[in-house]
Amino acid sequence: MPPQLSQLLGMPSRGPSVLRYLRLVRGQPRTTRAFSTPNPPKTSQLKPNDSLSRLRRFNDRLPRFLRAYTTPLFGAPVTHVTSFLILHEITAILPLFGLVGAFHYGAWMPDLSSETGESNAFDEGAARFGRWLKKKGWVDEADVDTVAEHGATGETRVERAGVRLVLEFATAYAITKALMPARLAASVWATPWFARTVFTPTANLARRLFKRG
Repeated sequence: MPPQLSQLLGMPSRGPSVLRYLRLVRGQPRTTRAFSTPNPPKTSQLKPNDSLSRLRRFNDRLPRFLRAYTTPLFGAPVTHVTSFLILHEITAILPLFGLVGAFHYGAWMPDLSSETGESNAFDEGAARFGRWLKKKGWVDEADVDTVAEHGATGETRVERAGVRLVLEFATAYAITKALMPARLAASVWATPWFARTVFTPTANLARRLFKRG
């Protein structure tokens, strides 16, 4: 459009600067925005399976002659590994508290406090459950110290209920720990049945309930 006509109509005329700008814009190459997707995490960065990690730590703490029971579980399904860990806890809790109840309400308890050694099961149980019982307020510091120093005689057991309670838990713990080979064999033997009958149906039911919620 001629400049005179543009001025009459009130429209700005396209000067040479505008034409030069359009040529420059048309001559520039088009740039595209690149979208990059994050790389998948490496295998070493993935969180390890909790059940296998617990089994590995548990297996490392076992004596070599007992690892023959647990080593084949590393090739088993995760449901079997979890079932074994649950059964192992059950075979530890039930005998422990069952023996404590029998010692507490019965009239007899084996004397394992005379065992010596740098680290025996009785002293380990006395230290572990002594702290727990003291935190609950069921025994005093003096009761735990008496058992730890192997100063619990027959008269002290009868007169001081706190000392007897620590002795009951320590003795039950030592016996339960001595039954470790039998407990491992029973847990491994019952693992397939427990995984098929108890663990898998319970896990499926919980999964359906969470989906509904």
